[in-house]
Amino acid sequence: MRLDQAVFKMLAHNDTGAAAGHQGGIVIPKDIARFFPPLANTTSSINPTVDVRLKADLFIDGVRIGSVLTRYQHQTWGGKRSPERRLTDNLGPLRNVAEKDDILVFVKDLDDDAYIQLRLLRKGTDEYNRLYSSIGEKRWGLVDPSRPPVSWEELTEAEHYLEEKIVQPADAFDTKRKITHSGTIHRARNRAFRRKILEIYDSRCAFTGRRFASPLSEGLVGLDAAHIIPVSSHGSDHPANGIPLTKELHWSFDQGLIGVSTSRTIIVPNIVKQLAGNEFLCELDGVQLREAHVSSLRALDTAFEWHRRHVLIV
Repeated sequence: MRLDQAVFKMLAHNDTGAAAGHQGGIVIPKDIARFFPPLANTTSSINPTVDVRLKADLFIDGVRIGSVLTRYQHQTWGGKRSPERRLTDNLGPLRNVAEKDDILVFVKDLDDDAYIQLRLLRKGTDEYNRLYSSIGEKRWGLVDPSRPPVSWEELTEAEHYLEEKIVQPADAFDTKRKITHSGTIHRARNRAFRRKILEIYDSRCAFTGRRFASPLSEGLVGLDAAHIIPVSSHGSDHPANGIPLTKELHWSFDQGLIGVSTSRTIIVPNIVKQLAGNEFLCELDGVQLREAHVSSLRALDTAFEWHRRHVLIV
């Protein structure tokens, strides 16, 4: 799970369970809707609601109270009103204790589009007071304006950016790329890079072939996408500069405890093998690298050569 930065809404009376009549959940203002999953803008009398299902972990004053399946939708009340973005379904445990002017914080997962956290901060608590003192007169917005979440526009742009990379000749370096992109662009491109790497390796670790999948979300896999040459050293976002690794092997690769030879087998330096606790790494020494199933996107020898020269411990 890689949680993004948060947005908030100070709840109106109609967002709470105390509202009269049949209120339809929590209204999501347009200004923060760009950080939620995209919804089609078209509704009709035949199709009065456009929605996506989300898994939501619910928190009240920092305590997790449960996990529910909720719905984010354009609601039109049977096509009789203009579409309004709302979170509905199964939010009673949170809405029924919420009061007007409590603050609800929303946090999405950059790896799982179908997941969100809803954190209710009730008036009078320390966390509420800290956030309230920083938001001024705002009823909704960014929890930390200096660290915004990634918008869906940025995620879409990052996917297009990577697709343009793929059709270009594979190159381990990108000297034209700015190293100091904004945080949101960096996170969006990392997400697009990871998705493509997992796709071309069938979501299996390039060193072990292991795959860790969650039954709670289709496509949610516990693997990292490692840049062989890091972006900080002008490494490219082309998939040929990446391999999927488990988190502990990603760390080991970045620290130079493990690498790849000219024959594309795994190298574990003797000095690393001699350390107690590295038995698992020792077992990988000499194992053949698991390759991407798209030959044009396989990791470049030049990238592994750079890693051997500049990172691998000798």
